[in-house]
Amino acid sequence: MRDFDEVTRHRADSKIIKRLLVYAKPYTKNFIISFILMIFDVILSSATAALMGTAVWLINSDMSVDRKYLFLIGIVGIFVASLVIVIAIIYFSNILLQSAGQKIVKDVRVEVFEHIEKLSLGQFNKVPVGKMITRVTNDTNTLSEMYTSVIVSLIRNLLMMIVQFVIMLVINVKVTLIMATTIPFVAVITFGYRKLAREQYRRVRNENTNVNAFLQENLSGVKLTQVFNRENKKKDEFADANKKLRKEQLKELVLFIIYRPLMYLLSMLAALLVIYYVGSSVLDLVESGASASVVSVQVALMVMMYQYSIDFYRPLQSISEDFNILQSALASAEKVFDVLDTVPEIMDAEDAVELVDFKGEIEFKNVWFAYIEDEWVLKDISFKINPDDTVAFVGPTGSGKTTIMNLIVRNYDVQKGQILIDGIDIQKIKLDSLRGAIGQMPQDVFLFTGTIKSNIAFKDDTVTDEEVIQAAEYVGVAPFIETLPDKYDYIVRERGNNFSTGQRQLFSFARTLVYEPTVMILDEATASIDSESEAIIQESLEKMMDISTMIVVAHRLSTIQKADRIYVLQKGEIVEQGNHQQLLRKEGIYYSLYKLQDK
Repeated sequence: MRDFDEVTRHRADSKIIKRLLVYAKPYTKNFIISFILMIFDVILSSATAALMGTAVWLINSDMSVDRKYLFLIGIVGIFVASLVIVIAIIYFSNILLQSAGQKIVKDVRVEVFEHIEKLSLGQFNKVPVGKMITRVTNDTNTLSEMYTSVIVSLIRNLLMMIVQFVIMLVINVKVTLIMATTIPFVAVITFGYRKLAREQYRRVRNENTNVNAFLQENLSGVKLTQVFNRENKKKDEFADANKKLRKEQLKELVLFIIYRPLMYLLSMLAALLVIYYVGSSVLDLVESGASASVVSVQVALMVMMYQYSIDFYRPLQSISEDFNILQSALASAEKVFDVLDTVPEIMDAEDAVELVDFKGEIEFKNVWFAYIEDEWVLKDISFKINPDDTVAFVGPTGSGKTTIMNLIVRNYDVQKGQILIDGIDIQKIKLDSLRGAIGQMPQDVFLFTGTIKSNIAFKDDTVTDEEVIQAAEYVGVAPFIETLPDKYDYIVRERGNNFSTGQRQLFSFARTLVYEPTVMILDEATASIDSESEAIIQESLEKMMDISTMIVVAHRLSTIQKADRIYVLQKGEIVEQGNHQQLLRKEGIYYSLYKLQDK
């Protein structure tokens, strides 16, 4: 799998919107109620021009002054009542939409996170973590405004324009059609803007993702930056990334700055056309000697037509803003769907089975594996690990030791050969069942923010406090925990940086043991810890040898002298095998490594 930004699929707007609406389906009730309220809002808002026209006619009518005042008070009352009702409608409609919109974004965010968790280790290695964070946070947040305001606002504005246009046709067909001559220009400009804006929003999202990826990587490695005194270099690199983002954002802004005034210009042009033609007709009536009442009616109609023409184009101004947000949301949706459409490389087969009564037998049959095509890391590897054996893998860096461990838990799939677990092809075993039966203790320990207890139990509610304590006692870390102020409730800071490497390793060991795995994998687990912690782990390992199959990758050969079998790897091949004494007697690669470490 390549980087998400390299495989962005350019989808049609209609397909993206259709897919986004699927997430709105559970909250259809909220949208329907908002839509009904919106209809009342449009009707009441459309009455404003009619009230203004009526007021103008009333002022120029032959009624007595007292009756005029009485009718004017009535018109003002209707206007105020309409305004209060519209405000109430907008309030309740926003409550419904915000509630639905936030729930939808939560659902999308959870779905994206769950999907990312299903991706294989190989896929994670090819995509910067910062980009995945951007997909889960920034891109889903951009969708929020689309659901909460843009969609309904677009529908409301379009409905408002249709209602205004119909009313204008009823009042005067000719003037309405004259005003409509500007609509084709609106359509052409909007179509051009949509095309340019979408591509520009893609560029903005890409640069924004790059900034987040840079931040995530460099904040995680800030200690190394300080050690090598590279702060100024990193500052320049971040400034460059920000400059690229600002450049793309300015281009996006320029597009909108051009588009919005053009829409305003066309609306004013339409209003001027209405004023000219309606005003001309009024002047013609005056010149022809028409009565004052007839002229007053025409003036009232002119006011109404002018106001309706303004009201017709006013939603267009709002639509231009909504359209801007919509293009941003659609660009973000493309990024989100790129993640969701990425198929995990490691998945359960349709006929996958559960591991029942797992004995711990593991067999590699002529296994070939490469991370990059034709660059073989493992070459025709074959071996068998019997239940309750302790097996070790040694060899120089890059010989394939850790790769074998990753294949056993199916972080990757082999290109050639077969791996059998209790005689079952590993690809026919359900991933949850396989990984649940195999405990892994990596060299690079990761502790989560929380407490010691939550880290050992891995926030699994089914793990009891007694089981946590028992696991800590088993690995020998309980005496240290008991010295802490809050003992097992002592706070673990990010990555466990308030503990030593050895202490973190012991917590990791307890976390692995609490689930009572049948097979235990230790991938250079004692390579970077102190002698005291190593001695504690070694004592625990010796106690475990009778209850679990042990697979150990070790640089320190002193830690594997009691292993039942040791495999020596070199350039992806098994070149020696036997127990410690047998390998020493061969005086081969293992013997050389042992003598080198002994010195």
